[in-house]
Amino acid sequence: MNIQSFLAKFGSSSSAVNSLRVVVQPNSLHFSDWSGGALPKQVPIANSDWQTTLVHSLQQAGLTDVTVDVVLNSNLYQNYQIDKPNVPQEELSLTLPFLLKDLITEKVTDIIADAIPLPTSNKLQVYVIPKSLVLGLVSKLAEIKSHLGCVFVEDDIWARVAQGSERFVLLQRSYGAGYKVSAFVDDRCVFQRGIRGVTPPLTGVATSGLQLDGIALELQRSIDYLSSQLRGATLHHMKVCCDDENNGELAKELDERLNVKVSALSETDTDSGSLLAQFVAEDIFSAINLYPQHLKPKVEHFTLNNVAIFSVLLFALLGSAFGYFAWQNSQYEQQLQVYRAQEKEFSQQLTSLSQRLGKHRPSPEKEHAVARLKEEIKSKQDSLAAVAKYDSEQQAGYSGVMQSLAKLGRNDISLSSIQMDADNLDIKGLARTPQAIPNWVNQFKSEINLVGRSFGKLKIARNEQNILTFELRTKEEEKE
Repeated sequence: MNIQSFLAKFGSSSSAVNSLRVVVQPNSLHFSDWSGGALPKQVPIANSDWQTTLVHSLQQAGLTDVTVDVVLNSNLYQNYQIDKPNVPQEELSLTLPFLLKDLITEKVTDIIADAIPLPTSNKLQVYVIPKSLVLGLVSKLAEIKSHLGCVFVEDDIWARVAQGSERFVLLQRSYGAGYKVSAFVDDRCVFQRGIRGVTPPLTGVATSGLQLDGIALELQRSIDYLSSQLRGATLHHMKVCCDDENNGELAKELDERLNVKVSALSETDTDSGSLLAQFVAEDIFSAINLYPQHLKPKVEHFTLNNVAIFSVLLFALLGSAFGYFAWQNSQYEQQLQVYRAQEKEFSQQLTSLSQRLGKHRPSPEKEHAVARLKEEIKSKQDSLAAVAKYDSEQQAGYSGVMQSLAKLGRNDISLSSIQMDADNLDIKGLARTPQAIPNWVNQFKSEINLVGRSFGKLKIARNEQNILTFELRTKEEEKE
C-alpha cells in the first residue's frame, strides 16, 4: 500500500479542495503544492513572527480570497491527558477549557482546546493553544481578504506519515527545536515528551558516541514506561526523522543500543517541514482542529445594505409584476369588449333567423297530409316490389326450369309428369335403365335454373308393360 492510498482512507470529501496548507516549523514555513499562484516551497521566518511572514508571503504571491489551513509545530501548543468526561461531542470544545483549569496557568477564556480519545485508555489527549494566536492570525489574513480554515497539530500528521505502521515510536527533531519522542497507536499520538541535555548533531562528531548512549538511555526508559502503561499495545518499532542528521546512520546506531527495531522514517534526507508539507497537500482527515466553529466569524446576512438592496429588488420585482398584470388586464378588457360586440351581433342574427323560420314552418294539417301521402307511397312501393319479385320468381321458377329440362332431353329418359312451385320440384317419368336416372340428375349442374336442386326421395318401379318408372320428390311424403 502506497502513502497516497493509505492517506485516502482518511480523506474527507467535505474539506475544502482549494485550501492552501501551511506547515509552521520553528525557523521556516513550508507550503503545500498550490495551483492558484506562484508560492515558494519554503520561506524562512523573519524575526520569529511566523504569522507576519505568512501574510507577507501570500501578498508577494498575489494571493487573495484564499482559505489557509495551518499545521502548528509542537512548540506552539501544549498537550495533556485527562479522564474522558461525560459530555456530548458537539459540546466538548466549549467544555474542555474548564476541565483544564487546574492544569494551566492561563484563564479558561483565553485558550482554545480540542481532544481525541486515546485508543489505549479511557482518557482524552487534549491539545491547547492561546486564543490570541488564532484570533491574531484571523485578523491578519482578513487584511489580505483571506480567511483561516483549520488549525492542525503536527502530531496528527506524523501519525500518518509512517507508511504501513500503525504502532511505532518516533524520534523527531526540526530545525531550531529540540529532540522529542512520541508514541503512536492506531494513528493517534498517545505519548510525547522532550529530551533535554542533547546537543545536535548526534552523528558525525567526536562526542556523538556519548550523546548516543545518553539519548538511547532516555529512549529506552520511555519505551519501558510505554510498555507498562499501554494496555494491549506493544511497541516494537522506532522511526527516526531528525533534521541536520544522517537518519540512516542514526537509526543504525540506535538499533544497536535499543531492544526495538529502529529505521529511518523516510528513505530520503527530507527535512521535517518538507515531509509534513508533502502529506498535508492531500485532502487528509485530521482529528484535531484548534479553530472551532463557534470562533469563526458569523456572516451577517441581514445587514442594512443587504436589506436595502433586497428591498429595492423586491419593489422592482413587484412594480414589474404589477405593470405586467395591468397590461395583461387591459388586453383582456379589449378582448372582452370584442366578444361582447360579437355576442350582441349573433343575438340579433338569431332573432332574425328565428322569425324567418317561423314564417317557413308548415301547418300541422299539411304535415299530417304529407305523412299520409308518404305512407301511401311506401305501401304502393312495397306492392310493386312484391309483384316484381313474384314475376321474377315465376319466370325463374317455371319457364327457366322448363327450358332447362328441355335442353337436357335424353333418349333413355321420358318425363310424364312435372309438378313445381317456388320451393319444390317433383318429377315422374320412364327410364330405359336404372343408371340413366342419376346420370340425368347429375346433368342439372350444367343448367343455371336447375343447379343446386336436390331431391329427398327417389322411387323406382315397373308398370304393367314392364317398363321402368321413376318418381323424384323434393321432400319426402309425410307419414300419416
